[in-house]
Amino acid sequence: MLIKEIMTTDVISVKRSTTFSELLEKFKDFHLFPMVPVIENTGKLVGIVSFRDLISIFTPVKNDIIKRMPFVEQEEADIFNVDLAPEMGKLIVVEDIMDKRFIALEEEMTIEEAFNLMKLHKKDELPVIDKEGNLKGLVGIFDIVCSVFKERGIL
Repeated sequence: MLIKEIMTTDVISVKRSTTFSELLEKFKDFHLFPMVPVIENTGKLVGIVSFRDLISIFTPVKNDIIKRMPFVEQEEADIFNVDLAPEMGKLIVVEDIMDKRFIALEEEMTIEEAFNLMKLHKKDELPVIDKEGNLKGLVGIFDIVCSVFKERGIL
């Protein structure tokens, strides 16, 4: 079975220029903040925004070198004691916080290949792209597990 057969195609995406306030407004009624694809006007996937990226707003200085050192303890941001100006909602845009080094599944991958890739990178959900890099949908681990149950007649 191929990823394109089980992916969700009704995906909410944003642009690089979407403001932080607009991003939060879009998902304020969600129970959890989803992984949000960032696309160009052409539909090309250029990044993703995750819950971790939202939390990065509370950390004014990102030290990428320290992040790569597993033996160095990283301090968590204290979100309750950080001064955030209301203007930040309009001044910060998605491009400032998005992850540009993301992993995506190709729509022609098998569900086994996708499952292994997701396990390897410890991801529960990934965007799906075509050969040109255009966003086609999203797939979660639960989608893959359900497709296996469906194949076995359990669903």
